[in-house]
Amino acid sequence: MKFGSMLVLTTCILIPFFGQASSAQLPGVGASSMSIAAQTSKKAPQQLKVRNREQAIQLVKRQYQGKVLKAQSSRVNGHPGYRVKLISNEGVVFYVSVDAQTGSIRRN
Repeated sequence: MKFGSMLVLTTCILIPFFGQASSAQLPGVGASSMSIAAQTSKKAPQQLKVRNREQAIQLVKRQYQGKVLKAQSSRVNGHPGYRVKLISNEGVVFYVSVDAQTGSIRRN
């Protein structure tokens, strides 16, 4: 009989703690204050000068002669950008990096 009463007592004590696991149920912390904190920690997106892969290819073609073999998104100088693989008219394979934020182009 003592064991049964201990089980009821333990259950009554633990249920309130398990019921308040989410932050939305905490007193004084609403969903709106949580989303405001999340929004302030994110950086505002900056305007990119090169917005897609096709723009990056066009910029590279204006500056370098050859055929584009491959173009993929990449990080360039810590910024979003593109890495373009070309083959020159002489048969030399080379890469060009395009910084999407600044629009700068550099042969690697």
